[in-house]
Amino acid sequence: MKIAMMFPGYGSQFVGMGKELYDESRIMQEYFEQAANCLDINFVKLCFASSDLELAKMRNALSSIFLVSSSIFSILKDEEIIPDLVVGYNVGAISSVHAAGAISFPDGLYLIGKYVSFYEELLSSLDISLIRIKGVDGGIVKQICEQHSNNETFASVAVNISQDDTIVSGNTQVVSQVSEAIKKYDVIVENVGVEVGLHSTLMRPVSDSIKLYLQKVDFKDAKIPVLSTTEVHPIETGPSLRSSVLEHITSCLRWSQAIDYLHDYDLLVEIGPGTVLSDMAKNKYPNKKVVSVNNRSDIEKLKEIIKTDGN
Repeated sequence: MKIAMMFPGYGSQFVGMGKELYDESRIMQEYFEQAANCLDINFVKLCFASSDLELAKMRNALSSIFLVSSSIFSILKDEEIIPDLVVGYNVGAISSVHAAGAISFPDGLYLIGKYVSFYEELLSSLDISLIRIKGVDGGIVKQICEQHSNNETFASVAVNISQDDTIVSGNTQVVSQVSEAIKKYDVIVENVGVEVGLHSTLMRPVSDSIKLYLQKVDFKDAKIPVLSTTEVHPIETGPSLRSSVLEHITSCLRWSQAIDYLHDYDLLVEIGPGTVLSDMAKNKYPNKKVVSVNNRSDIEKLKEIIKTDGN
């Protein structure tokens, strides 16, 4: 049985995420303690007893999602449930690199902290917006972005969520023009928070700033192939994974194509808070085994599937 594990990104966080497993698992408790020591944040209070507003703050959400996903993966690893491939959406890309054994947990927290600092600094100097467009092919969205962009101001596709579900980022004036132009199609247009990332060349200052810090992180060769969501192919060497982290900041995330790549895998498992990615996978592959792991019963369900179908 071929298993692919998916790690969620911003937007999957919720107050209480991981609480049941935290209460029973010393492994997860140790991850929370380590994260608190690294970032001087009370993650028990933040994840289990704060507010949606507090948890949604970019630094809090990204580090908490990474923490919960990484600790759940460690529990599964301890029970000898190991995937054949890992892939991450948004900050889940860092989770997948850590799960693959390429970077340490503290280094993952370190990189997320640096990313947030540089990104917040960039946001203070830009007038940017993001919108999500549902109901029209992403290729059409890309064309409309190009029609309204120039060398000075532009909008581009930041995330291909699915064939007809796209996030656009860019200078606010151009994004507004794209929003108006797309309305001639039967679409739904929603505003999106900056926390998901611009995933365009607008992020070049962030990429340039974090590049120095990436050199301080020891990227080992992956023990599990990591599926890149920018190039959409598995990566295993340390240098390639380091480059992929930089590429992830400035390039469109091709999640739709990443899901397509998972066609040959028998079992798709979402590791971390919520069910956003597993719901997408179920929609794409209604006949495939798909599990989201948030509590003990999810783990038992996963083990039963592997025992029953893996032989």
